[in-house]
Amino acid sequence: MYCRFGEWRGVVAICALLIAGSAMAADVPPLDAPRANVVQRTDVVRDSFRDRFEFRFGGGAHGVGSIESGTVDLNAELIFPQLHLFDWQADPSLAWLMPRINVGGMANLSGRTSYLYAGFLWTYEFTNRLFLEGFLGGAVHNGSINGDPANHMAALGCHQLFHVGTSLGYRVTSQWSMMFTFAHVSNGNAVLDGCGRNQGLNEYLVRAGYSF
Repeated sequence: MYCRFGEWRGVVAICALLIAGSAMAADVPPLDAPRANVVQRTDVVRDSFRDRFEFRFGGGAHGVGSIESGTVDLNAELIFPQLHLFDWQADPSLAWLMPRINVGGMANLSGRTSYLYAGFLWTYEFTNRLFLEGFLGGAVHNGSINGDPANHMAALGCHQLFHVGTSLGYRVTSQWSMMFTFAHVSNGNAVLDGCGRNQGLNEYLVRAGYSF
């Protein structure tokens, strides 16, 4: 019994295809095999609105405890993304120490003292929703230096003042937040050069913030 050359050539081709197919199948991992090329990320930091611009607006009680009390302020503020002055990647829990720049204004609706301010703001996030802030900077106002009792104007000592305060806030969504803010302007009891009498002003505000 014999085979013609053409028949042997066909058998050889079939065998070659079977061998190649087996080799390819051996290289394909089963469906339940672990994917070795997938890297598990353990350094992913949750989304933080400290890395965005933020616009805040609201209003509240003006000059609480002073001759200007009983009036209302409107507030608007722009906050810049967090400054990356240092590399905190080695310890992300310290990232809140890097400040953000804030600029804004307080407008009194009864003709009392209004002012513009700028400075630095620090945001500490307890969770991805609850946060606490502190801010420090300077302000320039249009009120009275020596006081004007007839027009219910406080004596602020000079036109350049310190602007300090704190906020307790809650992040409602990834972009919107609500907060209660206490703000204070004064000359620090004549710490600023050339400032005389100082009464200071306290503001208690409810504000909304939109980050983008």
